[in-house]
Amino acid sequence: MDADSPRRPALLAQADVLVSRAPLAPGAARRRVLELLAAQPGCLAAAVPDTATTCAVAVRHGGAGRVSFLRPSRYGPSGSPLPPRTVVSVVHAWTVAGRSPGALRHLTSMPVPLPSH
Repeated sequence: MDADSPRRPALLAQADVLVSRAPLAPGAARRRVLELLAAQPGCLAAAVPDTATTCAVAVRHGGAGRVSFLRPSRYGPSGSPLPPRTVVSVVHAWTVAGRSPGALRHLTSMPVPLPSH
């Protein structure tokens, strides 16, 4: 679901996946993806486009509030970045199937975002 859409805000609480449309600098994108998960406790995965790579992705998995931060390490077949909605959909499906996000070959781990001051 579009995380930035003012339409249907009640549906945000029901969404498993949120995607922001606004590209942000890498650190800001990581913080924003964490904010999306924090604001919607039922959301399992979120993505925010990032101006330096392709996108920042965060996914809840493995219980106990565990969150992993990832970014695509490869581009699509045309050499262009994969859309964030595609990346986060794959990550969501993968983890819902019980697999570790770290096992996805074309995604790399990102550091936990530092809080903004």
